Amino acid sequence: MLGCMRYVPVALLFSAAHAFSVVHAFAAPASCQQDFQKLSGERQAAIERINNFGKKRPTAEVACSAFNTLSGVEARFIKWMTENKDWCQIPEDFIAQLKGANGATLQARGQVCTAARQQQEGGGPRGAPPPGAGIRLPSGAL
Repeated sequence: MLGCMRYVPVALLFSAAHAFSVVHAFAAPASCQQDFQKLSGERQAAIERINNFGKKRPTAEVACSAFNTLSGVEARFIKWMTENKDWCQIPEDFIAQLKGANGATLQARGQVCTAARQQQEGGGPRGAPPPGAGIRLPSGAL
């Protein structure tokens, strides 16, 4: 499993988040903008952490932790948007796009965290790096 994975930068809806904030800057209440910017910033920080794995390959445990963080932030963001879509005038397609991105994040997280468990147990797929060695992240857009 790990031997066939290669690193691909994570590019997840950042431009869509930016477009939402620009378009709705005057239409949405200030509290919506503040909450949206906070959650969007947390999500972008998690994405940047994963993107930086291209510079130094992480251990499977570190990568698993990073994907857990990203999936948690996305879940909170989706929950907030769903609860506030009417008040904050959030388009349904925007929520659907983030849900789709979260699905891809969860899939990648599953692969990376499975590799982490296998490394901790001392087993792993043929060609897997030894425990503590860097791993390659799953390929494909998230």
